Amino acid sequence: MKEDLIDTFKISRLVAADIAGCLDDTGRRELDAWLRESDENQAVYREIRGDFEKGKRQWPYSERQVEQQLAMFYRYRRKKISRGIGVWWRYAAVLVLLLGIAGVIRWQAGSREREKELVPIQMAQGNAVLVLSTGERIALDDTLRSVRGEASVDIRVADQKVSYRKENESALEQVYNTLVVPRAGEFKVELADGTNVWLNAQSELRYPVQFCGKQRVVYLKGEGYFEVASDREKPFIVKTFSDVDIKVLGTKFNVSSYENDAYVTTTLAEGSVEVVMSGESVRISPDEQLVFNKNDNSFRLREVDASIYSAWKDGLFIFEDQRLEQIMEQLKRWYEMDVFYSGEEVKNYQFSGDLKKYDSFEKIVKMLEEVAGVKIDIKGKCVTIGAK
Repeated sequence: MKEDLIDTFKISRLVAADIAGCLDDTGRRELDAWLRESDENQAVYREIRGDFEKGKRQWPYSERQVEQQLAMFYRYRRKKISRGIGVWWRYAAVLVLLLGIAGVIRWQAGSREREKELVPIQMAQGNAVLVLSTGERIALDDTLRSVRGEASVDIRVADQKVSYRKENESALEQVYNTLVVPRAGEFKVELADGTNVWLNAQSELRYPVQFCGKQRVVYLKGEGYFEVASDREKPFIVKTFSDVDIKVLGTKFNVSSYENDAYVTTTLAEGSVEVVMSGESVRISPDEQLVFNKNDNSFRLREVDASIYSAWKDGLFIFEDQRLEQIMEQLKRWYEMDVFYSGEEVKNYQFSGDLKKYDSFEKIVKMLEEVAGVKIDIKGKCVTIGAK
């Protein structure tokens, strides 16, 4: 019985978070499971939510009413033996539900008074990490000038860039390094063949310290912009972890292949590339973009302004008729926050505009509210987006 009481109080907090618009995915699953248990649970939920919405987002039970219900609860408790445990327990459960929701919503109301004291949402902090072939991890901070550990190359670090220079004309074996860029980070790598790669936040590139054999193959997680050094004898291949390969000779292009995104996008700025996916091969031209759907293995080719999709390396977010959910996913790679939506329809709001990457989050919020027509509430690191 004690466990049932604790569970009921837990449900009350889930209902309160749902009403306040700050219920996370785990809480949503738990609340949905409780609602499916019985018609009575659904009726209680509808009544509480209806009272709350009718009261214009004010808790409809006064302190006096709560005290009265608490007194009734104790009267029922004293009579539990004569009336049977089911009656008083059912009343106790509903009472705890009401008290729990009242407490949570009162806490949330009080927190609004403290919002001015909260630390605003900040950009995440962290250094890029270079993983050597030995497994050694080296933080690439501003004081580092060179890296030792790979016999066949000279590795230099300066101005958010790591560069490789051959020390031997031909390596006996191909060994790999991995560049890991954290949240809110950017880093550039110049490979041993002269190819330059810019890595966006939360991205990784695995590459040989020297290219051996007939192909130059690298492996990308996240997003990267490539300026590939021309070598007709050795095609350059970017392999993603979504079964999409990009084959080039010498060109400039952007690839976005984040693990949690539903799509892999390849956008060509100069030259020509061949995108291979699910047994199909498609050649794309400058200012074209191929979008591969990881869920159903379909793809579409469209004309775009390629500069929009590489603007991130120049300190800009540029959005063109992009869904709000996609925009917030990009911003989450830079700012320490959790994002919630008041309804599914809000995720599909579209936004076009330019945002400076290193602006304060408050400036970005203001522009999104004005242009996208949404209301954004911030409590700590919890960002809730709803319709105006």
